[in-house]
Amino acid sequence: MTGRAFAPIVLAALACLPFAAGGYVLHVMVIVLIFAVLAAGLDLVTGYCGQFSFAQGAFWGIGAYTAAIMHRDLGTGFWWHLPAGMVVAGISGLLLGIPALRLRGHFLAITTIAFQTIVYLGLSQWTAFTGGQYGLSVPQVGRVTILGLELARIEDIRGFYWLTLIVATLCLLLASRLAGSRLGREWVAIRDDETLARAIGLDATRGKLIAFTASAALAGAAGVLVAHHIRGVSPDDFAIWTSATVLAMVVLGGRGTLVGPVLGAAVLTAMPEVLRATADFKLIIYGVLMIVMITVMPEGVVGRLRRARTAAA
Repeated sequence: MTGRAFAPIVLAALACLPFAAGGYVLHVMVIVLIFAVLAAGLDLVTGYCGQFSFAQGAFWGIGAYTAAIMHRDLGTGFWWHLPAGMVVAGISGLLLGIPALRLRGHFLAITTIAFQTIVYLGLSQWTAFTGGQYGLSVPQVGRVTILGLELARIEDIRGFYWLTLIVATLCLLLASRLAGSRLGREWVAIRDDETLARAIGLDATRGKLIAFTASAALAGAAGVLVAHHIRGVSPDDFAIWTSATVLAMVVLGGRGTLVGPVLGAAVLTAMPEVLRATADFKLIIYGVLMIVMITVMPEGVVGRLRRARTAAA
């Protein structure tokens, strides 16, 4: 059975999960779905385009704080916050990409780390605008209406899980379409040999900017979801360790596969819940996993499975 045929079965199972699982399991699954969007977005930049970025946590925070600030200052709700968070985060990715993507390798990585640090300091220190270390509150989603007709009320974890599943599915479909398009093939060419890609007429700078912008926009959508899920935002949730965690998810699952980062998100998000006694050592565990994966399976779990299938054929 191919991955495309298997996906609807997984989606149907996830849609039915609230009928069999309690609130705690649904809470964990909401976080898994949010991190799946983050990891898939980063995979567009790191896996397909070959540009290592440590700024995904910053774009996640920009999306979340867009929702919180809009609610505080404009009194808006989720349906305004989602597109606004994606646009603001996407523009931030574009603005970062213009100067940063003239760099390569570790120079680009250092630049994105600097951006991540600047965003974190802005969120934590600009108290008048962001609430500083106190953070900001965000309301529940509430009523879902079309033309004044109320379709549903999302006021519990079950309703929010279904909403998150729908948004995450749309985001992953968008990432999949981009990766499978001509643009995605250009990204792979840039990743494999940027000099050759430029020599055959590809606009590498444009391609990398689009990847950065799309990745940031998906992170912005994830930020809006998490802000409404935990009913608030705090700068510590969007520090450099978040970006490192998302990168670990991509490396663990397999760069340039989309399925791999989603698998990595599921494993690394659920692991602290399964191994509660080791929760304080989460970052150490992630670091060890990164070292093992890069040493033993640099292509990640999905990449290794694909290589084994090719060899068997």
